[in-house]
Amino acid sequence: MAQDDILAQAAAGMPVGIPRDLEDMSVENLADYKAVLLSEIERVEQALVRRDGVRKGAEALFRT
Repeated sequence: MAQDDILAQAAAGMPVGIPRDLEDMSVENLADYKAVLLSEIERVEQALVRRDGVRKGAEALFRT
């Protein structure tokens, strides 16, 4: 099963919002939740890299 499929399946049964009550989650749900969070962290890191590149480009443009 592809990573996106696993994440979509895991997210489908999860309530929205962070933080969540972890006490009522099974071990499998906790593992799925962790995978979703790690994937989201990676997505945020990629967005930060892209935006940092844009910021640096703008700074270089205005320095000249």
